[in-house]
Amino acid sequence: MGDNPIDVFKEDMENEEVYLKVNAMHRARIIATLLGTDKIKSVLLPYFETLMKKEDDEVLFAMAEELGYIAQIIPQQSICLLPILEQLAGFDETVVREQAVKSITIVCNFLQDNEIANTIVPMILKLASNEANFTCRVSAVSLMCPMYSRSGNQKEKLRQKFTELCSEETPMVRRAVATKIGEIAQYMDKNHVIEVLITVLKQLCQDEQDQVRLLCMESIMNIAKILNINENKTNILPLIISSAEDKSWRVRLALSKIFAELAEAVGKEIADSSLIQIFSNLLKDAESDVRVIAVKSLAKFIKFVSPEKLNLIIPLLQLLAKDAFAQVKQNACLVIGQIATILPKEISQSKLQSYLIELMSDDNQDVRKNAAQSVGVFAAALGPDALGQFIPHLKKSMEDPKWRVRKETMQTVFHLALTIKNTDIFLKHLEPVYVLFLKDRAAEVRTIGLSRLNDLIQTYKIDWALGSFLSKCLETLNKDTGFLYRMNALYAIQQIGQVADGPMIQDKLWPIVQKCMKDNVPNIRFVSIRVAKQLSKKIDHQGTLNQIKQAINELTDDNDRDVKFYAQEALQY
Repeated sequence: MGDNPIDVFKEDMENEEVYLKVNAMHRARIIATLLGTDKIKSVLLPYFETLMKKEDDEVLFAMAEELGYIAQIIPQQSICLLPILEQLAGFDETVVREQAVKSITIVCNFLQDNEIANTIVPMILKLASNEANFTCRVSAVSLMCPMYSRSGNQKEKLRQKFTELCSEETPMVRRAVATKIGEIAQYMDKNHVIEVLITVLKQLCQDEQDQVRLLCMESIMNIAKILNINENKTNILPLIISSAEDKSWRVRLALSKIFAELAEAVGKEIADSSLIQIFSNLLKDAESDVRVIAVKSLAKFIKFVSPEKLNLIIPLLQLLAKDAFAQVKQNACLVIGQIATILPKEISQSKLQSYLIELMSDDNQDVRKNAAQSVGVFAAALGPDALGQFIPHLKKSMEDPKWRVRKETMQTVFHLALTIKNTDIFLKHLEPVYVLFLKDRAAEVRTIGLSRLNDLIQTYKIDWALGSFLSKCLETLNKDTGFLYRMNALYAIQQIGQVADGPMIQDKLWPIVQKCMKDNVPNIRFVSIRVAKQLSKKIDHQGTLNQIKQAINELTDDNDRDVKFYAQEALQY
């Protein structure tokens, strides 16, 4: 094909529209495949050089990405792509630089370790020493991490340069170091981490820029994972303490976000002895955003603390349950549920139960919703005997004006019913709350009530479904004026039919459906047709089957179009 593909490519790149040039650039890997290695070096790369001086950032980003793909087409020769990528790594636009760094990393995957030491490390050091352009120095920091472990006898030079960049005047470079210090630590010998990196980290944790201090948080966590208990006590704990007292609420927020992971990294002993105290302060922080995130982390943090130390958290939870901010209370609800699974029952009951019950009546619907969810976990942890105390409140939640609260309450009833598995307790306490879904005004709540009916029948057996529950369905069908509720009761009967055997369906369920087929409301009539059809699949008695067929047949002349349609459809299959 000669030079044809490159000519077409050049023509496309002459376009005025940026998006068309970007599309053309994304075909560069195909052009490269057609050209072969020699032409890539002699024709394509020099052409790329010319584009770099004049193109928009979007096109250059696409170029940086394509160079990574071209490296995979010419793995043995991919080193020839580095000069262009090195230039792209110094561009002002962040996404272009980051993509160039990714593509350089791809090229490095095809290089030998001696090539890394002799070619890549000098390139990184050159970028890192570029006084005129701080963006080059930022890219150098990003490249040091993946290359450090392969840089052989050049490791010391990289370490030295990394440390130097920590004291950079340009905040952007210090930010890059703060972000990457935890990552490069993973590749260093532990003695270098302790002697070199922790000194750097301490310096960055006291940086004048809160953005730099904030970015140190993830790195603190990653370094804590490498160190043992004593090393963490000496080196990491002081950093956590100073960050928890940082004057910038954003730093405290960043610390709150990762607090549970930090606890896991430093281990139970430090979490128990020191972190609880530090965390207590974050949970009482003056800034509501910090409290919101701290409470969220508390849900995970309690897993890394020994149960006897959890007593220290109870007064804080009581405080958070009364917080002025709804979001704090929202998250506190969930922690109260979880902590009850770890604490002794009597402590949960005496210290936290009243707070959770109060949250069920909060002014904010999200707090009520989370409280309803939490009650499921809390009451299950206390056991069947304590259930009675929650029932009036669950009933009240099933009358909540917000359907999401009612839906969550329904889920809680299922959780308790399927956890406790005690028929007497279910009938006495939970069934009266559960059946409220039959007459709920929100379709979502009615649907959720039906969706788990099968599980309840499996647990509480067909006798419950055909006895107590069926009588509630009948009550809805006979007394209720709302046709949606009656339809709902019919669907519940259909579900019972899936579990009941033929004679039970014939004696108990079919007569109810038969009556509904003569209802005044067309919707009830056509749902009855569907249910009758479904029930007939499990009936063997010919007389009853004839009755069902006859009843459906009568509706093929119904004056409602939909009823007619469903009746005719039912008779066809």
